[in-house]
Amino acid sequence: MQLPKSYQYLFPSSSTTELDVQRDKTYIIETLLKNASLEAWQWMTKTYSKNDITSVLKSATNLKKKDTEIWSIFYKVPKSELACLQPTFRSGLKSSWAY
Repeated sequence: MQLPKSYQYLFPSSSTTELDVQRDKTYIIETLLKNASLEAWQWMTKTYSKNDITSVLKSATNLKKKDTEIWSIFYKVPKSELACLQPTFRSGLKSSWAY
């Protein structure tokens, strides 16, 4: 199963024709959590289980803090379970920036 071609704009570094909904589900879900329109979000919730989405949300490291907080409220995931909100992860971002 493939991602709808109409969502290509959400995946500028990948071709939707080459993405497989199951094989690439972590990448697809994380990208849609970052950038999705309402239509794309609805497609995601119909295509993937709540467990699939919350699993990606918990392990995601490329989401902005505010996006992660919003999704944690929506999916009722405690902030303490979100990798990118942990102090050790956030402090690592600051120390790795060279400028």
